[in-house]
Parts: sequence; C-alpha cells; structure tokens
Amino acid sequence: MIKVTRTIKLKFAKLNLCKAQMFEQMTEENTQIANKLLSLPIKERRKMTTAKIMSELKSALVNQVIRHTTSPTGRKTKQYKVLPVEVNNQNWKLTQKGSTYSISFPTLKGEKRIPIEVASPHWQPVLDGLLEGTIQGGSFKLIKHRNKWYVYLSITEDVPEVETEKRLGCDRGQNNLAVVAPKEGFGKFFNGQSVKHRRRYFQQRRKQLQEAKKFRVLKKWNKKEQRWMEAINHTVSRRIVRFAEYHNADIVIEDLEGCRKTMKQSQKSRSDSGESRHTWSYYSLEQKLNYKLALKGLKLIKRPAPYTSKSCSTCGVIGKKNRHDFNCPNGHYHNSDLNAARNLSQWDGFACDLNLKRDASVMDSSGLNYGVFGAPPNSVKNNQKEYIQLSLFDWARYENPTPLA
Repeated sequence: MIKVTRTIKLKFAKLNLCKAQMFEQMTEENTQIANKLLSLPIKERRKMTTAKIMSELKSALVNQVIRHTTSPTGRKTKQYKVLPVEVNNQNWKLTQKGSTYSISFPTLKGEKRIPIEVASPHWQPVLDGLLEGTIQGGSFKLIKHRNKWYVYLSITEDVPEVETEKRLGCDRGQNNLAVVAPKEGFGKFFNGQSVKHRRRYFQQRRKQLQEAKKFRVLKKWNKKEQRWMEAINHTVSRRIVRFAEYHNADIVIEDLEGCRKTMKQSQKSRSDSGESRHTWSYYSLEQKLNYKLALKGLKLIKRPAPYTSKSCSTCGVIGKKNRHDFNCPNGHYHNSDLNAARNLSQWDGFACDLNLKRDASVMDSSGLNYGVFGAPPNSVKNNQKEYIQLSLFDWARYENPTPLA
C-alpha cells in the first residue's frame, strides 16, 4: 500500500454575511498574533503558551499559530500580510445529514457546524471515506478567494500498488509540452504552440504595465499567468495518467534538475517568454504526475537526461537531431520528441547496442565508466570492475546478466 497525501478544496454552502464577517475577523486576529510572535526571538517563541497570549481566538487555533511561527518555515518569515486560520485534525468534525455534508470547528462564537458543497462527483467517495475512517483527515485552512470562503483540507489515503510489466516514456519540452509513448505503437502528443503564443501575450502585457508603472495590476497579471499554466499542467497530467492507466504501465521521465543552468540558450531565445527555459514549468508537471500516478497505484520513475534525444530508439546508435527530426546513421527516421519518449520507455541499459563483444572488451581494457561512444551507463549502479553484456532494452538478460571475461 502507498500512502498519498493531497489537499482538497471545499466551498462553504450558502454562507451568510454574519459568518463571512466572523471569518474575516478570525483571519485578522490570527495574522496579528503571528506577527507579534515573529517580533520575538525564536527561543522566547518556543516558550510561549496560550495562557500568555490574550486573544479572542480559541486556544486550539492559537496553538496552531505558535507551532507555525516556530516551524522552519516560520523562522524564515519576517512578517505576514495574511495568515489563514488553521484547524488541526483533533478540532474539526465532518458530519452528514441526508445528502448534506457539514464541518464543525471552533470559531469566535463557539463551535459552529457549517454545510459544505460537493463541487464535483469525484469528491463524494473522499468525503464518505473520511466519515467511514478509511481516509485520514489532517488539518485544514480557512481561505478566502474572490470573496468566497473555502476549506483547504489535507487528506491521507492508502492506495494499493498495481503490478505493471510495461513502461511509458514521457518526454517533456516546450514545442510539445509532453510526448508519451510505449516501446512500440502509437504515442500521444500534447502540443505546446498555443502555450508559447499565450506566454508571449503575457510578456507583452507585462511590458506595457511596467512602462505605465501599474505595479499592483502587474502583480495580479503574474498570478493570472501562474493559475493559467497550473490549469494546463493539471489537464495534461490527468490525460497522461489516463493513458498510463489504459496501458497499465508506469511512467518514465527525464531527471531535469538544474537544466536551466546546463542547457545552452541564446540571448534572443532567453528574452522570448515563449522559448525561454526560465518560463518552462517542467517541474510543476512532474509534481502533478507524481501524485496522480500514485493515486492509481502507478509509479513515476526518473532516468538520467543525457542522450535520450541523441540515441536512436530503434537501434541505439547515436545520431543527429535537427529541430523536430531525428536522423539515425542506419537510416531510421523519427520525430525527435517521440524518439526520446521511446528511449525512456525502454532505456535501462546503454544507449548504444552492445551485442558485439568487441565493444564491451574495449570498455574493459580502457577502464571506461561510460558506454560505447560516450553513451551514458545503466541507471542501476553496477560494480565498476564488472561489465555486463546487454542488448539494448533486453529485459530478460537484464534480470539474469552474464559477466564478460
């Protein structure tokens, strides 16, 4: 079983003005207490108790503020503009009456039970699981967004692992946001041209706002771009997971950590928001894939990035990539992103074909730590003194390797 933790967003149903104003007051009081605590040294903060703090908030809520300001995150913070009220899992309760779900928690006027909306049918099993005890509830936060109040509730659930024999490669990029493909057969493309166009539009609008010195509007505009890109990544990741579930396969991706520093880029491309690596939200897509695959019992596997785009997915020989095309010296032609995705789906050995003992013996005699012609080694750490004869992507031999003399 895999434990998966995520946050669900629940809207209060028909919240009246009196309760909305009370939530506003609670948030203001919560922020004031946090800022007072931040003005104290960390040693004194740790000694603080609810008895030493005069507040209209209940002690359970004040305790959460003290914990937050003494946490590693709180130590780095100088001041809060707004700190939402947080209620731990011991001080709230979910109930159901008919088809209506309600959540009760301490407020300024004692404990209140407030109905919540089920925005989408797929949240129904989650709420039922919380009532039955099969899903564990964590703390929640009261957050106001666009003049509406929501509960951001953390939940942890056990998901059974799925036994898979296949793997799908997922190549992330900017021309194509993602290309998912098995070793053989058709792949799935997620075109990124509309994203590039939209990025350039946001860049042009930012420039206009900066020249007009409308910095408040500029800040809202930046947040709008972030929300839009998050929605795109949610949609793409959901469709990738659906594709993986259909094939009953795990997803293999490139490890792109630090790629903004290692990938070469011209000044012209870097200044273009549609082409710049600094606006590429590859990690956001990776995070969403990770937890959505875990919910289905599947895995997200990382592989080293070098040579995934330079090696031929048919024969393993290093070829040349020309924009969207990959040309192999042996005459094979592939779309470059599809070629990389297929390499990832089957890559657990060397990039080049090692059927010839001559190639392996050359490695042995020269003491190379890398594959033939500079190809990357197996992702599984092998003994440096032992070389294994692998046919590219030969899983049977990989399970029972034969050392070469």
